[in-house]
Amino acid sequence: MLDLLVCGGTVVDGDGGRPYPADVAIEGDRIVAVEPLPGAAARRRIDARGHLVLPGLIDPHSHSDWSILANPEAQSTIRQGVTTEVVGNCGVTYAPLGPASARQAASTLAAFGYDGPVDWRGFGELLHSVGALGTSQNLAWFVGHSALREAAGVGSGTPTGEQLTTMRGLLAEALDAGALGMSTGLEYGAGRSAGTEELTELAGVLSEYDARYASHIRNRDAALGEAVEEFFTVARAAGGCAQLSHLNVREDTGAAPDAWHRAVERLAAERAAGGDVLADMTPYDEGIGMATGLLPPWLLADGPLEAARMLADPGVRDRLRGDCDRYWRFVHRGGWARVRLLASPATPELEGLAFPEIAERLGGDEWDAYFDLLAAAGPDLAAVQLLGRLFTGEHVAEAVAHPLFCLGVDAFTSRVDGPLAARSRHPLFFAGHVHYLAHHVRDAGTLPVETAVHKMTAMVADHFGLADRGRLRRGAYADVAVVDLVGLRERSTVTAPHAYPHGVPFVVVNGTVVVDDHDHTGVRAGRYLPRLR
Repeated sequence: MLDLLVCGGTVVDGDGGRPYPADVAIEGDRIVAVEPLPGAAARRRIDARGHLVLPGLIDPHSHSDWSILANPEAQSTIRQGVTTEVVGNCGVTYAPLGPASARQAASTLAAFGYDGPVDWRGFGELLHSVGALGTSQNLAWFVGHSALREAAGVGSGTPTGEQLTTMRGLLAEALDAGALGMSTGLEYGAGRSAGTEELTELAGVLSEYDARYASHIRNRDAALGEAVEEFFTVARAAGGCAQLSHLNVREDTGAAPDAWHRAVERLAAERAAGGDVLADMTPYDEGIGMATGLLPPWLLADGPLEAARMLADPGVRDRLRGDCDRYWRFVHRGGWARVRLLASPATPELEGLAFPEIAERLGGDEWDAYFDLLAAAGPDLAAVQLLGRLFTGEHVAEAVAHPLFCLGVDAFTSRVDGPLAARSRHPLFFAGHVHYLAHHVRDAGTLPVETAVHKMTAMVADHFGLADRGRLRRGAYADVAVVDLVGLRERSTVTAPHAYPHGVPFVVVNGTVVVDDHDHTGVRAGRYLPRLR
């Protein structure tokens, strides 16, 4: 007798082929058949008539490691059919930790609703802490390059030979613990100060371990071409397997009209030459950003507390008005109306507001408001996050449809209540994944359902080495999502974001039903997915 039978649905198997009618039979944590099975006996049957049956979705670019300790049930993502998340992106992870970064990690994680101890230091210890808690979804991890810098005492400086040796050792420890590889965030924070030579030195460790490189590259506007070339230099040093995170161009930031197309052509050429390289895109024209990304290195050199103190000086503020033209460059062109405050532990009453309104409430202009918020944050400077209208709808659709782009969300798993709700005031968190299906597939016709599902499942699993994931086939792990494409409703809106979607009634993780008729069962059936050795 089967343990579970998902019957009567239309299977979209993840390989990109046309949907077809079939039942999905599960024993233990594995799929044992994908075919019509009339009369098959099973301990539990899920009626999928009129629904699509998909492999569990895999997010190739998630930051759920920021919130998973406060939300191990992964409420917002698992309810969208996401059964695996690739985390540890953009260079920012909460391990390894040194004395200073441990204090910062504790403060930031508390802002995300985690009230437990930060008693780990090594990357493997963090994995053990998360594993002991249990999670509803599977997690595959990168270790963050900025975290390596902070733990080695480099911060935003230039590493000494001894510090670089320490960074290499910390990276090796993370890879020994099963990390997929190393991620970088070169547009902000400690990662911004890293030179190409430092990155290629660390990439040599990745090559030794046959591990991967993922990068939020240094520039996505006027110098996009140079940033892409640096990415490929490091990727080749790492062995050629790499992910170019959210390859897009923000509107009105000085990029040449054809900059994105040239970058994508460069990606295609590198892949044709044998590099295992892909990119990813987000589903909306809005995205999350770190407020510190606009700040120059000289302000951040002595840490967040000193930076916040310096922001009280009118002379420093005057200097910054001419020296914050980086990251979201459109604000220097008068685009503050495109920016809202997403998270600010010191001023939660202002979260969700656009900067013109914040400026009106605080007095002064938008730059004054920005400086006031950062000064108020004090040691929690890095926890201040922004939400910006970054792209045109046409640009999003073109990237979503491109064959070399996986489909990710670049957010973190959240929930409709508690501290995390205050830090996720956008549909990105509650409907980003289903937006691909409801909007880009069903409503806009950006791409067919089988292509979208492939870019959200098997394409991701293959690229990141997630064995036996991302497909509905005999022998694969039983990660399954049942989706009512016709009745799929995102429900989360910009004005009322805190709502889970309707139309993903059943989600199975490793053979266990985690979402049952739209209700979370409370089961944490997820696993840690280490790098294949």
